[in-house]
Amino acid sequence: MGSGIYSLGTSAMFAAQAMLDTTAHNISNANTPGYSRQQVELATEGGLYTGSGFFGRGVRVATVTRATNDFLVREANINTASSAADQTRLNKLTQLEEVLPTGENGLGYAASQMLNAFVDVSNQPQDVSARQVVLSRAKEWVSRVNTAAQQIEELQSGVLSDMGSSIDQINAYTKQIASLNQDIAKYTGIGHSANDLLDQRDLLVNKLNKLVQVNTIEADDGSLSVFMSSGQLLVLSNQSETLGLVRDPTDSSKGRVALITNGTSRILDSSQIVGGALEGLLTFQDNDLTQTRANLNAFVSQFADAVNKQQSLGIDQNGAQGTPMFNNTTSAIDITLGLSAPKGIAAASPYVAALGARDPFTSVVQNKNKGTADISSMTMLHASLPSGVTPPVTVQFYEDSSYASGLRYEIYSDGASTPYWTAGWTPGQPITDGDPDPAVDTASFKMLLTGVPKGEELATDGVYSGDSITISSTTFPANNNGNAQAMLALRDNTKMITLDGGSTYASVTDTYSQMIGDLGVLVQSGKTEASISSTLETSANQTLASTSGVNLDEEASRLIQFQQAYQAAAKVLQVAQKVFETLLNTTA
Repeated sequence: MGSGIYSLGTSAMFAAQAMLDTTAHNISNANTPGYSRQQVELATEGGLYTGSGFFGRGVRVATVTRATNDFLVREANINTASSAADQTRLNKLTQLEEVLPTGENGLGYAASQMLNAFVDVSNQPQDVSARQVVLSRAKEWVSRVNTAAQQIEELQSGVLSDMGSSIDQINAYTKQIASLNQDIAKYTGIGHSANDLLDQRDLLVNKLNKLVQVNTIEADDGSLSVFMSSGQLLVLSNQSETLGLVRDPTDSSKGRVALITNGTSRILDSSQIVGGALEGLLTFQDNDLTQTRANLNAFVSQFADAVNKQQSLGIDQNGAQGTPMFNNTTSAIDITLGLSAPKGIAAASPYVAALGARDPFTSVVQNKNKGTADISSMTMLHASLPSGVTPPVTVQFYEDSSYASGLRYEIYSDGASTPYWTAGWTPGQPITDGDPDPAVDTASFKMLLTGVPKGEELATDGVYSGDSITISSTTFPANNNGNAQAMLALRDNTKMITLDGGSTYASVTDTYSQMIGDLGVLVQSGKTEASISSTLETSANQTLASTSGVNLDEEASRLIQFQQAYQAAAKVLQVAQKVFETLLNTTA
């Protein structure tokens, strides 16, 4: 009997000691990331059969388990991957938002200020200082454009750097998981779980999901196979695959994730990269950054080309055709100022228009019966008149009932009796000397009139009495402001720039506002998505923690409980010792 009670007390003490040790282990790891609460599983020793029945043989420690839930772990990992992707993208979007400043620091404001400077040039075309202001503001606009483009390229470089760091971390985590698989498999055969190793592996899987979403499958030997959500294998037993960062073969500025096998890179499609920081970086690179760069280049190139075209339609102070104000206009990062001399600004129009009359037989300029019309504006569509046309050019109006307005106009080269262009006059529509359709592009100028011109047929004296307009070469380009006014008109041109390929046009300031607005929408949607996914991640982690986390209040209560159990087991041993002593004294 003495040996029986000794055995019972000893097993009870060992069991209480195991529970005290495990509780202390829980308390010490209460704040350890990835730690799952452990608990001792006890089992009753098989009873001993005697003629008087079965006598209990005490308790044994069956194993130590950890509190976990595979479903909750999987949900937490999925939400972690989604949150990491959204937050990574949002961080980059916030940086991108700073590339396009608002207000007076914006590119639209700088562009409009450059065009506004043509007000003084128009008022005083001979003033060199007014022209210098135009060049100074053009230089400022180019500087801001270059800075914005450079910031975009720096963001792209940052994306590549972050992608490289993320891929290096993924490779490090998969190697550690493979190593842990080997260690865990060694203990699986003995029927007990290596709880701390399993926690370490689960923590690595969670960290892996912050970089790229993965799925896991546990094998019979306890090892864990890890796959990307697209099915790409990363870890199998104690072997891990290696990922690498390579350049996009179609756009070397962009980075791609590749599987490295025997020194050969196989680029993974971006659609295979789901969740985690990698998805956020790829989404930002392929969508947000690419679209913003394209919008910036479209804004810059179309504005610069419009200014260059108008510059080419005028003549400078020396009477020479205007040369480009901007060079390398296709790229915001490469654009430069093309003019350095203020006199090179083509403020003058190569031709001027004035009301007059025409005698087709004697070329005597007359103004016999002037109507109520006046010239509102004249804009050159090309730098010169059509081939074979010599100034001065005359526009003559005639009464003609075949047209809705009752008027037609004919345009004659100098000294010619046959017009080179005839068309009906329409109120509010410009007069041209060819088809103004850009697809045909045969008109060299367009001219608006205010009022209604007078047109009559040939009088008895052989003189046309209808209104006419004479277009002649500019004599004093230093004092002419025709092209400066056309430059100024670009400021309010509502069909100057398009960001969508041609379906919607806007002015330079409205286009820049649209760019800012589009980027603002991206940032706001990014904030919303990041907030939602972060909330889901927090909720999932809290739910998992309620199952597997350590509650210090509960552990403190268990500590007292197991202490009392240990003390009771010790008391059993004390009783056993006294019983044994009594037996010895009785037999002495």
